[in-house]
Amino acid sequence: MPWPNDYILYSIDVDDVRRVAKESGFRELTDDEIQAVGAKLESYIDWYDAVLVAIQKVAPDATNTLEDGANDEPE
Repeated sequence: MPWPNDYILYSIDVDDVRRVAKESGFRELTDDEIQAVGAKLESYIDWYDAVLVAIQKVAPDATNTLEDGANDEPE
């Protein structure tokens, strides 16, 4: 069965942020700080490159198909 396009493959939740803070020796973060951390994650996680690297590792034969015309739409 194909995966639905809106299926979430990876996510970071509030518990993840709290765990990282605790395991790194930080104090417990306030709700406002957790919200601010969530807003900053986009600046620090290059999701596009992370997905690209994962694709290259999992399906190396899928790379560079655009360059050789394999994905060109029929005319």
